[in-house]
Amino acid sequence: MRASIPILKNIITETAAARDIWDASTEGKLCKTLKRKVLEAGKASAQQESTHAMDERIKFKELEDHRNREFVLKLEKARNTLRDHQNKLKMMRTSKVRQQDSIETKMFSVLKEIGVELSSYHGGSLNGKDIRKVMANASYIFNSFAIIFKGGKRPNCRLSDANIDALCLQFREVFVLWDGAFSLARTINPTEMDIKTYRMYVDAAAKGSKDLQCTVTPKVHLMLEHVEWQMRNIRGGLGNKMEDWVERLHQDGKQDQQLYCLVQSPLIRSIAREKAHSRNMHPDVIAQTNKVNEGNKRNLTESKTDLVGTLRKRQRDVGRFDAMQYFMQEDVKRLSWSAPLFNDGKVDSYDDKKADDGIFVSSCA
Repeated sequence: MRASIPILKNIITETAAARDIWDASTEGKLCKTLKRKVLEAGKASAQQESTHAMDERIKFKELEDHRNREFVLKLEKARNTLRDHQNKLKMMRTSKVRQQDSIETKMFSVLKEIGVELSSYHGGSLNGKDIRKVMANASYIFNSFAIIFKGGKRPNCRLSDANIDALCLQFREVFVLWDGAFSLARTINPTEMDIKTYRMYVDAAAKGSKDLQCTVTPKVHLMLEHVEWQMRNIRGGLGNKMEDWVERLHQDGKQDQQLYCLVQSPLIRSIAREKAHSRNMHPDVIAQTNKVNEGNKRNLTESKTDLVGTLRKRQRDVGRFDAMQYFMQEDVKRLSWSAPLFNDGKVDSYDDKKADDGIFVSSCA
């Protein structure tokens, strides 16, 4: 049902465009002219109607029947079907209960293992920090999702186990490449090789997102069309213009607000916050704070820390290389899951008999 919604919208758009073209054609203009004449002639009695008026009435009936058959009825049925499917999906979402063994609950459990939770203040979506966690753990997440999907698959599911594995692999590699693209975009003083690698990553990531029928957001547009130029022409690259410090100020301000929220007087509250800020900025206080923090650190040698960072970077580089190799495959091999999931083919006709069941005739059938 969900897969038929994009097809219905495509049918409505194409049919409405074809109707407008026909209305602007010679036949369409003639139909409008004859309609006015027929309405005027209808006010007269049938005995007074001339032979010419009868011919105009017959011609108008033919044109009107053609317009209704080719455009009006088709649009009406497609819109009714679309409205019905959207209402049914809405009812299914509202009536759905998250059971302990449901697929959705298991997916959230996997995300919770890496510290990712849906943010109610963010519209129920993932915020930026959680998306970074998903990017960093894409292999584990989507391999786990594939196991969950195959285990909870319904008997009438159109996706085979191989299709599910291929779909999860597509999501995984898209996340890996977006991670690589953002990482290179944040590089300070990027080299020409960094810029060329960024272009390879972002092109493949955008193509993979398009294959998944993801929306092209303003950020995706910026990554595709503008970031490469900015990396090359802005001194220091975009990495030198990051605003992470703004987010840090937001967090510090929120902590201060929670600390002094019980002070009733705005004047006393402001004075107390300013005193605390002045004290924390004193050089002696900063020196003592740094000394205490250094003493509380775990005794890790610098060589071990560097080794772990090097290994992680190597793993990320290997994963991005494998993702690029994946997207170099032919679409027929890579998108084996696309046809049964999206039913993506150019819609050639709209079968009235099958419309009630949401079944459509396309060029890929």
